[in-house]
Amino acid sequence: MSAKRIYDWTKKIHMYAGLLTFSAFVVWGVTGIHAVFLAPPGEYKPPPVSSVREIPFQAPGGWDDKQLAKAILAVSAIPMAGGQYNIHRDAQSNLAFNVFTINGGREVTFFENRGIVRIDHRVNSTWDYLSSMHTAHSRRHRQTASVIAWGYFNEFATWAFLFMTLSGVYLWIATRPNLRWAQYSLAGMAALTLGLWIAIR
Repeated sequence: MSAKRIYDWTKKIHMYAGLLTFSAFVVWGVTGIHAVFLAPPGEYKPPPVSSVREIPFQAPGGWDDKQLAKAILAVSAIPMAGGQYNIHRDAQSNLAFNVFTINGGREVTFFENRGIVRIDHRVNSTWDYLSSMHTAHSRRHRQTASVIAWGYFNEFATWAFLFMTLSGVYLWIATRPNLRWAQYSLAGMAALTLGLWIAIR
């Protein structure tokens, strides 16, 4: 294959990679800007509880807290659940844990004496929802077909972005390698990235 043919195909795939993953790039850009305005550590305030759901549950004997929490998560059927964390006992010795979902976290509490599981849902704001979508990949949130589809699309967009970055450098080298501003930009960003990497390593 000739150099011109390679260049033409790379340019075409570069363009279509951007068009096919445009919406994912918009989400990434919006959430990146939103991150600049997040509250400092220790000042974050979670959204208020928007809904409460209770379901019956009887705990089998001989299970530890992790096994019990896993069983509760299964029967709770929380849509788009991305995993549970912070498994603990509250001040009243009730088993409690949190569940991450794209559309807002759930706080799950098991009242063993009543045989009831209470699920408090804190709906994300639009900004936090987009931020959660940004982190959703194909190996997470396997509860619904739509979430699985977005996860695979997001993962495809990640690879597409990597390809666009590398192919963009190739397209520059193949056309105008002596362009001074391009050389300065590449060298400057490489030096800045390396410096920041060393500083925060």
